[in-house]
Amino acid sequence: MFDQNRLFYVLFGLVVIFQTSSCHKTIKNYGAYCANDTARGDPNLIPIDESQPRFINKVENGTLYQIGAGEDQVWLIHVYGNTGYDFGYAYGTLLRDQINKVLPRAWAHFEEEILKELKNLKLPKWFVDFVVDKGLAFALDIQNDLVKKYMDEEVYNEMRGIADAAQVDYKTVIRLHMLGEITRGRCSLYGLWGNATLGGKTLQLRALDWDVDGGLQDYPGITIYHPLTSKLGHPFANVAWAGN
Repeated sequence: MFDQNRLFYVLFGLVVIFQTSSCHKTIKNYGAYCANDTARGDPNLIPIDESQPRFINKVENGTLYQIGAGEDQVWLIHVYGNTGYDFGYAYGTLLRDQINKVLPRAWAHFEEEILKELKNLKLPKWFVDFVVDKGLAFALDIQNDLVKKYMDEEVYNEMRGIADAAQVDYKTVIRLHMLGEITRGRCSLYGLWGNATLGGKTLQLRALDWDVDGGLQDYPGITIYHPLTSKLGHPFANVAWAGN
């Protein structure tokens, strides 16, 4: 028997993967270039905050600090654990309030933007109507199905820990982590170490090259992971936002 749902699944998956990359808004580049070439963007003259992180809270497997203040505030989170769930639960406990604020706001924004873009594609009306009816959740679930076999299960365990601790829906956490895949996100990242830096220190930067209407930039966070077992790899940092 012909499986109509399977056809929708395959067709919509192809549309999502190959065409929704255009959902990114083209906005002015606010980053500072090394040569201060203003033709490429406005120089960033905000001084580097060299103040010491301020202790905020401590829970099992995690510690929360605050760097800066006001619009320049960044959360600094240290998490420890033997499993991804340990990481996630500590993280979700420390940033519960922030996660519960940013997730609904970001979800509503990206749902509107992506569905608006899909309507602009040259697709059959019946198909667009189907996509709109199913919504963003359907698209992100497909994306998750496509990448899941390539993901370490500890990544999902970490998301489960975040959801349990922050008391938010686990599926919503997964779906929002798929936004970068479904939109083919192109955030700028770089790392410097060794002879490239003074004293050989490692420097890591991420520029969130998304539009600023989703609110993610209002909840910036730097998470330092301290694995207590080799199966979780080396200590590393993640520059992102609350819940990611």
